[in-house]
Amino acid sequence: MSRAGYARTKDGFHIAYREWGDKEPVHVFLSEWAATVDTRDMHPAFIRLWRQLGSISRVISLDRRGLGTSDPVVPPRFERIDEFAVDVLAVMDELGLDRVALTGEGSSGVAAAYLAVHHPDRILRVAFVNTAAKSTRTDDYPIALLTDEDIHVVADAVESTWGDGSFIAAFSTLASDPTFLEVCGRVERFVCGPSMAAAYIRSTTAIDIRELVPLIAIPTLVYYTGDLGHTNVEQSRDLAARIPDARLIEVPGKLFYQPDGNPQLDQYADFIGGHIDPDPTKHATVMFLDIVGSTELAESLGDASWAQILDDLDGFVRREVEQRAGRVANFTGDGHLAVFDRAEDALFTALRISHGVHALGVEVRTGLHTGDVTVRSSGDIGGLAVHIGARVMSMADMRQVFVSVATAERARDAGLTFVDRGVHQLKGVSGELRILEVVGS
Repeated sequence: MSRAGYARTKDGFHIAYREWGDKEPVHVFLSEWAATVDTRDMHPAFIRLWRQLGSISRVISLDRRGLGTSDPVVPPRFERIDEFAVDVLAVMDELGLDRVALTGEGSSGVAAAYLAVHHPDRILRVAFVNTAAKSTRTDDYPIALLTDEDIHVVADAVESTWGDGSFIAAFSTLASDPTFLEVCGRVERFVCGPSMAAAYIRSTTAIDIRELVPLIAIPTLVYYTGDLGHTNVEQSRDLAARIPDARLIEVPGKLFYQPDGNPQLDQYADFIGGHIDPDPTKHATVMFLDIVGSTELAESLGDASWAQILDDLDGFVRREVEQRAGRVANFTGDGHLAVFDRAEDALFTALRISHGVHALGVEVRTGLHTGDVTVRSSGDIGGLAVHIGARVMSMADMRQVFVSVATAERARDAGLTFVDRGVHQLKGVSGELRILEVVGS
């Protein structure tokens, strides 16, 4: 669950912010510019990142003035990193935060450096992720990838294509996914218009913090993952060398905006002062249910009436599941997958749904199994237990609630009555499994 709001700067600008998690320490994450606080949950890859950051600490993100849902600035002043720093301090003051851990990603790292130097009393430690002290290649800085002329070409290209998603998608392994590309297009349009995007690139790539960063005197991490194509590993090494006692970590795999995350993120988490949540595998009871005869019913009712029944069923199932502290993990088209920490909660919920759903004009069959499941960043669940639960449900008929012996044993003291339905070989599952039917309490 995230929380959002606005902070007001002393010079009158409203700065949008959003926060995730509740662990100490508090961590302000200044992300690369082409994203906003209101686009963090537009795609599972984004959700994974922010949930993972929120599992390390209470993390706060914000839109600097002129971008996203913060107040506009006309004409833009993106080269004013002091104003970016004021925006960060305004959010900290709004939330009553004296000191925070700070991360600057990509071009936002310049504001992180400014805060670390000019406000060390407010910053516990600072991390730079894929940040360079200088963006363009010159005689005295030959390691950069792009020249000033290259930057202008890039800015013109971005202005002409901004909004189609190609700029943001280019930094992800999901770039060829049409759905991801469409989401990235929406993100770009949320951030700013085409001319503002080009102005940002031209102004921020002209910033040079080579003389600023040697003044940093707080714990510093330089973290290179290779996600941002305009910053190379030599630039990260150069940045680390310029900062007294900075620690450099080079990660061979990518960290940000990737569907599977980075197993080495624990090094970053340790520096921030938190720890990543353990393996997302948990022991739980899964409940599958679907409508019996759904195809025939949909054909007889017509699309509009069928859609209404599905909406009514979804609302009913979710209410029943949540009353017993469960969670609907997925909607399967004509059914649901839910997950519960306690088997007895899952069983009583299954019975209530099975008995009550006929009022909606449909009947369901239900299957439950207890085992280890993996919680994905999207909130969906996976693992062998999920496959077994689906197979158990497939054996049930109208109004029947079938369970594996593992689930029945977990609820032996719940006062429920089980009828043995025999030992079966489930498709795709090695070994045989005893199946029981729950017939009431």
